[in-house]
Amino acid sequence: MSERAVLLNECECDWEWDKGPRGETCVRWRTLISADKTPSCGVTTGICIVPPGGELAPHHHAPQEAYYAIEGSAEIHLDGGWRPIERGDAAYIPGGVTHGVRNRSDRPFVLMWTFPTDTLAEIEYIDG
Repeated sequence: MSERAVLLNECECDWEWDKGPRGETCVRWRTLISADKTPSCGVTTGICIVPPGGELAPHHHAPQEAYYAIEGSAEIHLDGGWRPIERGDAAYIPGGVTHGVRNRSDRPFVLMWTFPTDTLAEIEYIDG
């Protein structure tokens, strides 16, 4: 697929799910821009919802990543500790840095994520 400008609505993208140890849904996400789904290259971005009590467990990967908090509040694991993150906050995560998000509030936490890669499939997630 050759690259070209694209405009889409998030509702056009399927939800993907991550399950916890008891089969409960921990997070769900939509990949919005990705070379395997859109005529794009060099950037992959999407949205992620962490439900109340849910967690995107601490992990790391080689590419850098950026988060932008769209809705709600949660805690983000950065620099070896948990810190508050809320609507309007942005985080830059260098490659190889352990990070994660947990939602201790009673409302969903929504964030946008972005990688400098063609596709999400290129990212190797490593626990902890």
